[in-house]
Amino acid sequence: MPMPNKNTPTVRRILKEAKELSEPDRDIHAAPTEDNLFEWHFIIRGPPSSPYEDGYYHGRINLPSNYPLAPPSFRFLQDSGRFDVNKEICLSISNFHVEEWLPAWGIRTALVALRSFMATEANGAVGSIDGVPDETKREIARKSREFKCSTCGGQRNYELLCATTEGSSTNEPQLEASVVYKSVEQQSGNNSGKYSGSIENGSDRGVSTQQIEQTSQGICRNKLTVFVSVLVAIWAVRFLL
Repeated sequence: MPMPNKNTPTVRRILKEAKELSEPDRDIHAAPTEDNLFEWHFIIRGPPSSPYEDGYYHGRINLPSNYPLAPPSFRFLQDSGRFDVNKEICLSISNFHVEEWLPAWGIRTALVALRSFMATEANGAVGSIDGVPDETKREIARKSREFKCSTCGGQRNYELLCATTEGSSTNEPQLEASVVYKSVEQQSGNNSGKYSGSIENGSDRGVSTQQIEQTSQGICRNKLTVFVSVLVAIWAVRFLL
């Protein structure tokens, strides 16, 4: 695949995230493939205090052509006991719910959230598996470190992740309050992501739950203002008549 134009905001944003994610991290490894900047492979360490904590889980991310205005898609390429293999995962920060995506979020934010929610119940979410015993999950976790991906040079999961574990673990805020799995019944249509501002300078390193809540509150205040304005206009018209 030919190299995309580096002068576009989308490509500059992706390259910036790739550089940030090349920094040492004990729990997350993610990088674009050699021949496609819009296809990434990732490895996440299993969440602590869970049946997955000894695991190393390998997956794939596909970025849309208008990233970060629209969210990525995520799938795992190996068994985890939690997610289906090679099936897109329904997450509020995935392509299943573009209406909930914020361009300030990024790949790191999504992977931190995905790792956190790995320890939650599936509850019928698309791409998830219900009813796997904890002991089976632990056995899968123990074997997961040996998984090899041909796209990543045939290296084992632990070799790829351990190559970037010289530094401290990721310190991203948890996004449980704003990033949730969606059950089959909660799926919505394909709405376009909306954003005003620079898309290339966005970074998800400083995104916090408080900031997300403030954004949501601002949207609600704007809607309330419009509603009140409409009521005032209706009252004025009726008064004049």
